[in-house]
Amino acid sequence: MIKWVKRLVKRLFHSEKKFLTSKKDESYFDSITIMDKTPNEDSLNEKDFVEVVYRNQSYWAIFNCPCACKNVITLPLQKNHNPHWKLEHSIEGKPTLYPSVWQNKGCLSHFWIANGKIEWCSNTGIEPWVAEPKYYKKPIS
Repeated sequence: MIKWVKRLVKRLFHSEKKFLTSKKDESYFDSITIMDKTPNEDSLNEKDFVEVVYRNQSYWAIFNCPCACKNVITLPLQKNHNPHWKLEHSIEGKPTLYPSVWQNKGCLSHFWIANGKIEWCSNTGIEPWVAEPKYYKKPIS
């Protein structure tokens, strides 16, 4: 029993040390590329974050899903779209996007983008209508 407890403590300490020394402070998106036309999906690199701006109005935020599933995410930034997202540029030029992004098909990733960093939600991998049935309905296929 004592050996088991020692092993458990050692594993917990190792996990905590690994967590504390991880590269969690590194940004996923280092900058925002502003374009006046929607880019071809094939031209996006893994960590590109594109804001489509036309006549000084933000239209779209476009980027690859950070889970590496290779899905291109296109989010409306226009207030006349429902839902729509808000994009802020940090002093360093990194994106902050809200509300969160929750894929309802494919990888089912759920995350926030804050100052270029990806903050994963605990319900990633679960359909929104299963995890939050009070707020989400299953999409019609």
